[in-house]
Amino acid sequence: MIVAALVWDPSSRARLQEATRSQAHLHSCERQSEIIALVQNGLADVVVLDMRDAQGESTLPTVRRIHEGFPSVPIVLYCAMPAVSREMLAFARAGVNDLVIRDMDDVKVTLRASLTSAADHCSASAIAAEVEPLVPPNVAPIVRYCLENGRRALTVEDVASALHVHRKTLVDRLNAANLPPPSAIIAWCRLLVSARLLEDPGRSIEQVALLLDFPSGTSMRNMVKRYTGLRTGEVRENGGVRCVMHAFKQEIAQGAGRPNS
Repeated sequence: MIVAALVWDPSSRARLQEATRSQAHLHSCERQSEIIALVQNGLADVVVLDMRDAQGESTLPTVRRIHEGFPSVPIVLYCAMPAVSREMLAFARAGVNDLVIRDMDDVKVTLRASLTSAADHCSASAIAAEVEPLVPPNVAPIVRYCLENGRRALTVEDVASALHVHRKTLVDRLNAANLPPPSAIIAWCRLLVSARLLEDPGRSIEQVALLLDFPSGTSMRNMVKRYTGLRTGEVRENGGVRCVMHAFKQEIAQGAGRPNS
């Protein structure tokens, strides 16, 4: 992962460097134009920036430009406690995915979690935008939650608890829509997230399995084979998410032709 950062305070840069060590390559920028260029050239997986640059100029236009032109790139705002909530709201509306408050919650674990969360959110949003039109409105929250938490080995109970419903409610909603059961939906969403990571040629299958909380690379390979009929290498060679999405749509189409049980 490459983190492009526009953080002018030296102590904050040092904290950011420490927090991303072993997790990402940090590319510190001096000007807003630099960070935009990195994003445009596909050299930034995550953007971290302060509310203002070293010259005192607001970074809001940069946030808006990145979000509108490259919505798959997550943006983390790393700043002092905002004095003006209206300004903070403007950044949120412009496309910031997560916030880290300097000198309060920018400890190593928090910042790393923030980077991962931001990346997950963007990845899930892009995939959900294609999946949600295929399912009824009362099923969409199930799919979105499973996608947003695709790096976890979710259980049906986890999903039901998060959505404040009984697990039988999940089963009934999916059955009424002729969709696979909750456990299968969880698996498909996990595979879609893994396919997104497999699109990065620099990631090994074992690394993706580790990021997604699989017991081993073999475990992930077996799940991919079971649901898609393909090997992980074939998924990577055939477009990653596009390949798994095609298999998932076929599964949904087959279910639509079956009577409700």
